[in-house]
Amino acid sequence: MFGLIYSWGTIAPAIHVQSGWSQSILDLTFSLTPLALLPSVVMAGHGLRRITPKTMLAAALGCFTLGGLAGLAIATPLAFLLGYGVLALGCGAGLSTAACIAIVSRHHPHRRGMLSGALLALYGASSAVSAPLFHWFDGPFHWRGALAILMALYAAAGWICLTALPAIAAPDRHAARPAGLWRLLRHPPLRAALGLILLAAPLGSAAFAVIGHLAHDLGYAPPYAVAAVAVMAMGNGAGRLGFGTLADLRSPLFARDAALMVNALAAAILLAGLTGLDGGMTLLFPPLMGLAFGGMAGKLAALANRLVTGSADQAFGLLFGTFALASFLGPLADAAFGMRPALVGLALAALLAWPLARLVARPRAIDAPERSAAGTGI
Repeated sequence: MFGLIYSWGTIAPAIHVQSGWSQSILDLTFSLTPLALLPSVVMAGHGLRRITPKTMLAAALGCFTLGGLAGLAIATPLAFLLGYGVLALGCGAGLSTAACIAIVSRHHPHRRGMLSGALLALYGASSAVSAPLFHWFDGPFHWRGALAILMALYAAAGWICLTALPAIAAPDRHAARPAGLWRLLRHPPLRAALGLILLAAPLGSAAFAVIGHLAHDLGYAPPYAVAAVAVMAMGNGAGRLGFGTLADLRSPLFARDAALMVNALAAAILLAGLTGLDGGMTLLFPPLMGLAFGGMAGKLAALANRLVTGSADQAFGLLFGTFALASFLGPLADAAFGMRPALVGLALAALLAWPLARLVARPRAIDAPERSAAGTGI
């Protein structure tokens, strides 16, 4: 599902040329996906208090299958936007993300960071399969047939794997009741974590959206833009796995600070490049930005467990949903204010997030009074 989201740069041009649909409709389809992912991943984290992750995965596959079928069978832009963009990818990916993270966390609690980071890295890297397959099928079957074949293959693989997935125990009804969403939102460390994500993460999503235009604007040759996209994508995957692993080896708090530090360094390099003072340092921006953006996502599962032990599924839903919202806000700022003003503002916010993270209060975790105050973090 995420592979198709990240493959939009290959899919959208084919739809535009062959269908004549406006670019604004295609941009809206891409923008609504993270907006739909936000409530779905939050609701999934809440729902995992009562149902098993396997049931949640079945719901995700249902959204993906039915949404794709409706979006491709009804030949209108609105049906495609709602069926494919919102239901299949947004809701399907949100439900599946929370379910998969829950499976990893319950079966491998001591490798929560590494395995969840690897899972999130796989989501992004899977576009390396989706994009070429779509391009291959597009020739003989055109965009609608190519996308239908691709989604049918993924849906079939998903349903087969779901039947092979071992039974996963339902939540223990006799255990302490996890905290509700409103109680979690009143928890100061979690609120601070959500704020830091909104402050720091939009720079990375904006950079992914405008890196080609930015390279041209700064006077780099076209091959640099192509290489920058690839390097940022590789950094994104490495960051998700690396910072997730770092959260296991050191602590989620240490991984958070490290990701925000790299993010701030990338922001400083970008500001230097935009003001003409970089002296070639802008070459370091793509790998650092990809690493930081991926790192902020890769540590979220471990961070959720540290912040609100006993309600980790709900906390992860809120954290990852906020990260999805931040991923939407970055390109939105670019569209609203223009590339340079948006990047300057987002870079300044990223610079502020790193020292601000060291100042916020870190009280005890909401469901783990036995943990020390130093053990929690944002």
